[in-house]
Amino acid sequence: MKYTAVHTICDSSLEETLSFLFQELGYEGTSYEKGRLIAYCKSELFNKQEVDQLLQNFGVISEQILEIEEQNWNATWEENFKEALMGEHIQVRAPFHQTKGLKHDIIISPKMAFGTGHHETTRLSGISLEKLDCTSKAVLDMGCGSGVLAILASQKGAKQVVAIDYDPNCIENTTENVQLNNTKNVQIIRADTLEHLHINFDIIVSNIVKNINLRLLPEFIKRMNPGATLILCGFLEDDLEEQEKAALAHGLKLTEKNTDNNWLQTRYILA
Repeated sequence: MKYTAVHTICDSSLEETLSFLFQELGYEGTSYEKGRLIAYCKSELFNKQEVDQLLQNFGVISEQILEIEEQNWNATWEENFKEALMGEHIQVRAPFHQTKGLKHDIIISPKMAFGTGHHETTRLSGISLEKLDCTSKAVLDMGCGSGVLAILASQKGAKQVVAIDYDPNCIENTTENVQLNNTKNVQIIRADTLEHLHINFDIIVSNIVKNINLRLLPEFIKRMNPGATLILCGFLEDDLEEQEKAALAHGLKLTEKNTDNNWLQTRYILA
């Protein structure tokens, strides 16, 4: 199978954001080294106009576009995988990284599932979740990616954790990472809604794209206990007014707001 590799020259500050947005376009992986980001997709899915528009939004242009043979993308990803620090208390690392002895030491197998702690949205969500008392709480990690937030909730004493993602690669990687961390109380479900759940939650963390978050908001409310907390990420700073209007309409009160590189994280309480 033929793949297309889009080579760009970009500052390291844009690496994680562009990698995330390429994934949203259906790209299967990225690698970054010495100021060059390479994004890979099946050639049949490559759309130059789409790529040009994405890069133009950040003042970046493609250096070259090459067609290549299929490779072991996970091997490439592992070679370039770096540990991630989420605030002062959380280290997300591969088994071959040394522990820093932080309060929360999370080990993951470096695959291409989103949510490894490197992207701003995962980092913001993790820092917000770490501040909460999860002891004996029921926690939902919606859009679990690699399972980092679900594992964090379990480490913080949650009595029950449900991790949901629609991507089968994410489900596989979350399952592996839950086992790596010897986490016993995480239930992993492949789904894109909460329709089939029969449990209410004290804390919901949803780190997914804006439109899906807004669509799922009524389902979140239905599955939140009185006084429950909802952490939302995947929005940009400019989306705050739209998000808050929707949240208030469902009886949510804004209690926290943080930003990182134009990404927005909010925390609400159900009144």
